[in-house]
Amino acid sequence: MAFKRRRDGVYIKDLDPFKRLFPYVMEGRNNSVVYTIQRVDASNLLGFIERHNEGRGEGEKVGLFHVFLAVIARTFFLRPELNRFIVGKRFYQHKDIGITFVAKKEYTEEAPESEVRMVFTGKETLEEIRDMVTRRLSVARSDHKGDDDKLMELVAALPRPLVSLIVALVKWLDYHNILPAFLMDAIPLYTSIYLANLGSIGLGAPFHHLFEMGSASSFLTIGKIEKQPVVDEAGAVVARDCIEFAFAFDERVSEGFNHIRSIQVFQNLLTHPELLVTRETSIDRILEAGGGLHLPVPLADRLALAEGAGAGLAEGAAARAPRPKR
Repeated sequence: MAFKRRRDGVYIKDLDPFKRLFPYVMEGRNNSVVYTIQRVDASNLLGFIERHNEGRGEGEKVGLFHVFLAVIARTFFLRPELNRFIVGKRFYQHKDIGITFVAKKEYTEEAPESEVRMVFTGKETLEEIRDMVTRRLSVARSDHKGDDDKLMELVAALPRPLVSLIVALVKWLDYHNILPAFLMDAIPLYTSIYLANLGSIGLGAPFHHLFEMGSASSFLTIGKIEKQPVVDEAGAVVARDCIEFAFAFDERVSEGFNHIRSIQVFQNLLTHPELLVTRETSIDRILEAGGGLHLPVPLADRLALAEGAGAGLAEGAAARAPRPKR
């Protein structure tokens, strides 16, 4: 049992025998990855942020990124199966909720990047997460170099055969659960989920692979806000501000139904961010709030909306008579 213990996770004993064989049949995360892209109507989200920040000073305002972190942390707290990982062909439950992302020192193309790993309980309010992010980014964007930056610089400067040997040694130590704590803390891939907020630089949400090293069983990319045609509650095609999210999951750690329900919780929290103002929110309350999911819009309507001026054309698209079947 000694070698089943890990500093970052708790060994999961009670698993279906068939599921316990998954790591032997599908040995790597990218042999087991499942991709899905979800589009969320951001109208309520943007309205909430505007109302919440009204009359507040610059340091008291919350932004989109704070909401994203709060939604991810709360979803992982309420859906703990998402927070599992496989190392050494064994299943573990993360002891905390870690979210890793890249932070630039400055908003320029040439500015250096720093890997940031933040740890959450999943019960934090939006204001608490805002304050945590402010403190953490002030350090990441300063001239101070963290342990991960120092380690990367040291290893990258070594000859290639030595780098290969070090990486192989780290993987071997991790496989047998004897990786030193200072190395685990210095490598930001030991986390619950890796996040790439590409919308902050005006890009969409591409699919991204999972990392074989570390303990992240999920990767999430977030795209920019843009007008998209959606089907509203009345069945009409309308143009609304939407955000696309591309998820990558290791299907071995959690069954498909759990992933579907977890995405629904994620979407509903984004659609109703007021639920994140309090530390206590139940899954039932989140699911009852509804929101998030929209029916797909036919390609012809997408093209028509893209060519037109937005809302006016959207109403025209909704009013069109059904096309005859061919």
